[in-house]
Amino acid sequence: MERTLVILKPDSVRRKLVGEIISRFEKKNFTITHIKMTTLDIETASIHYFHVKGESFFNDLIKYMTSGPVIIIILSGNKVISTVRNMIGKTSSFDSLPGTIRGDFGSHRFENLIHASDCVENAELEIKRFFPELIK
Repeated sequence: MERTLVILKPDSVRRKLVGEIISRFEKKNFTITHIKMTTLDIETASIHYFHVKGESFFNDLIKYMTSGPVIIIILSGNKVISTVRNMIGKTSSFDSLPGTIRGDFGSHRFENLIHASDCVENAELEIKRFFPELIK
């Protein structure tokens, strides 16, 4: 069984879309194995988005990701990584098709409601980052 990490970003929580988004994953028969609400600190957000550190929007992204609570979820299921990525849509909500989470609810480039791991290796790294209590 494959697993992935999903973060419902501060705008998802602020706009009360958490239930709607989680419902979409449950309707695809994915299993929520772990879930928690937290507010990211600057250090954790900076590590998570290190791959875009050189971009002009980096500081705004970190400010946004630490601006309020997020919901962090581990989902498991068959082909969960690729399926969830298809369900969320393109990074920019403006480029996401209707029927995707970002296409249906998004209205910003990086305030785009949701993060999902893009491959098995990153899923495992991100799960360890956000659920260190699961490391044996």
